[in-house]
Amino acid sequence: MSAIKVEQLEHCYDDRGRTVTAVDHIDFEVEENEFYTLLGPSGCGKTTTLRCLAGLEQPTSGTISLDDVVVFSSRSVVPTHRRDIGMVFQDYAVWPHMTVFDNVAFPLRVGKRQSSSVIKEKVHEALELVNMDEFAERQATQLSGGQQQRLSLARALVRQPKVLLLDEPLSNLDAKLREQMRKELRMLQRRIKVTTIFVTHDQVEALSMSNRIAVMNRGVIAQVGTPREIYQTPNSEFVAAFVGATTFLRGSYVGPASTPGFVRLETGIGALIAKTDKAMVPGEPVTLAVRPEAIRVTEEENLNPLTNSISAVVDIGLFIGEAVDYHIYVGDELIRVKGSPHSRFRRRDKVFLEIPPEECVLIHTPTSAVESPLDEPEPIFDPTVEIV
Repeated sequence: MSAIKVEQLEHCYDDRGRTVTAVDHIDFEVEENEFYTLLGPSGCGKTTTLRCLAGLEQPTSGTISLDDVVVFSSRSVVPTHRRDIGMVFQDYAVWPHMTVFDNVAFPLRVGKRQSSSVIKEKVHEALELVNMDEFAERQATQLSGGQQQRLSLARALVRQPKVLLLDEPLSNLDAKLREQMRKELRMLQRRIKVTTIFVTHDQVEALSMSNRIAVMNRGVIAQVGTPREIYQTPNSEFVAAFVGATTFLRGSYVGPASTPGFVRLETGIGALIAKTDKAMVPGEPVTLAVRPEAIRVTEEENLNPLTNSISAVVDIGLFIGEAVDYHIYVGDELIRVKGSPHSRFRRRDKVFLEIPPEECVLIHTPTSAVESPLDEPEPIFDPTVEIV
């Protein structure tokens, strides 16, 4: 059963006499107890969509249903306080003049009247969920960033909402704490089984936490799928470029390969074999997306006809701890490769790239700005990073 259903949602606003469409007639459904992520760059419409679900923004048109109850349509609008939701904001929005206990109790005190004993019980249950019960009497201003994040989450959960809305709640935390909170938040969501919509621009957060991801760009949903589907089989250059580093190779279809399910292509780095079930005609233009970790850099050519082995020259290698980020040229084509941290190829070394055919993802050439890849800036070299 769908806990959230959004149909043809549109949100426009006026910007000095110009109409701007922040959300452009999107449709999606979130299943009960699902962790669903809206992922995309700044300005793509993800937070606006979340605020429309919460009732903090009134859409221009469309329909929003929460747990089979229509909360927005052209005929009716249910106010925020009557929607069965809990929301965590990016800046936590804790009240500094209140204790931890009073912050969490606030939604219960302003809603339907409940006895102080019931409120006390529910507040301590919510604080225990986020491992904050021992801080109940502490002032909110005395909490660390991670503790404030947990407090905000407890306040959202204290009413036991049907839907939890999270607006980039981890973005203000340092890298180590953000990694820890990703795990804690996902485990908590699984334990209490609350339908969750999570908004983020961080690909690692989306891939590691979600049941499904909706990648947004310029007000529309570019692709919906599981984390593996989004990362391994992107349907457009935009999705491939936004969700992880990618090398794009332009080419054309030559014909079927000797192995069923594989095809021969001619590209800017030479002849390649790729896996696809798409029907094509000779000469048809193609675009290949190849992830850096899918490529192996070696000193010797692999003569197996079913393995793409390409002669190349190393331009630079950046040691980043768990890997070496190689920039390697095949002719004029720059290829990104994530090599072993033990590899030590240096500038101008002649090497071979092994690209497994099953890792060559065929995607269609973009036909609109929405599908276009992101403009990638020139890499900024950190002088503290070892160049090998």
